[in-house]
Amino acid sequence: MSVLVRVRDGVAHVSPGRLEATDPPFLTAVVEAAGGLLLTDATVDATVEADVREIRVPDAVIDDVDAAGAWLADLYGPEVADAVRQGAETSPEWTGPGDAGIADAVHRLGQLTWARAWWPAGARIPAVDPSLLAAEIAVTSDLLSHLLDDDEAVERALRDAADIRSALAALPSALAAEGAQLAAALHDLADDLGVELLPARENREDWALAAGGTGPVADRPGIEVASGTAPVRWADVPAQTVDAEGLARWSLRQSDGSLMLQIEVPAVDADFAARALRARFGPADSDIDVALERQGGRFRGETAVAASVAFLPAGERMLWVRDPALASSPGEPDSGSDRERVLRHASARWGAPGASFAERVAGAVR
Repeated sequence: MSVLVRVRDGVAHVSPGRLEATDPPFLTAVVEAAGGLLLTDATVDATVEADVREIRVPDAVIDDVDAAGAWLADLYGPEVADAVRQGAETSPEWTGPGDAGIADAVHRLGQLTWARAWWPAGARIPAVDPSLLAAEIAVTSDLLSHLLDDDEAVERALRDAADIRSALAALPSALAAEGAQLAAALHDLADDLGVELLPARENREDWALAAGGTGPVADRPGIEVASGTAPVRWADVPAQTVDAEGLARWSLRQSDGSLMLQIEVPAVDADFAARALRARFGPADSDIDVALERQGGRFRGETAVAASVAFLPAGERMLWVRDPALASSPGEPDSGSDRERVLRHASARWGAPGASFAERVAGAVR
């Protein structure tokens, strides 16, 4: 295999040719390295043949070659590192990473940070516990401390994993020994860096939320005069908040002389999921904005609207669900084939040779 080295306007691109420039963010695992970004197709696992795990190297976009010098040879070997330093445009033959352990840790960290940002929990895919993910991110980041752009990456991950003892206390017995090893590694890191981990709660909340709230839109009073559904863009809501395969539903109902807009969005049943979202209905310049609150397994909201809303053309009956902190304007709809590619990848992760501990725990309790 050869590695393409290309330099444009002072930015070096190193690529084994696996990524497409037009890939949406949810297909790409990103590691923020000193001097650049390391990018991997999130749906490509390390393969196992005859019990030998293939080491995959990421694409790199490097804007500070001097800073990247700490890791270039570790990932790509001396020939590629020299080509980048010289600003050459070449395709040297790649015989393997300079340090297989570092390359493997980069791949694992990319998968872990991708899962934290994009894990498609829902009816088909169980949620992964973010404290378990954060614990693995902390341990893996510590192995790569010379490579990462963030000097406090390990401390940040430790703080995110502060409630790890509660998650470990709820582990299936088959995974308890591995959980104890992770806990010991995390305890040592926390002691070294002065980060305090929380004690386990005696009765950890069950991930599944109790059924509650009001009934579905169709069971509410009044006469339904119009309804429809819309997908929710994954980039517009926090990961593991909205069912990744669910559709948002809107309904216009005439009740007691008022026209009510009612909105429902299927939620992920996890105690760590977000509790509130927003929804805008109508054309791009519409001011109809609805607060959505978590009620049982759904986000729900409603508001009175003018009678004229019932006569909007079909093309203007648009529903946009988002977390305002993540999305300030609607984007292009996600590709159905790209989303299905991620869903297939996630559904196979808990049985994959390179699956994270958090993913395997999710698979064991699903």
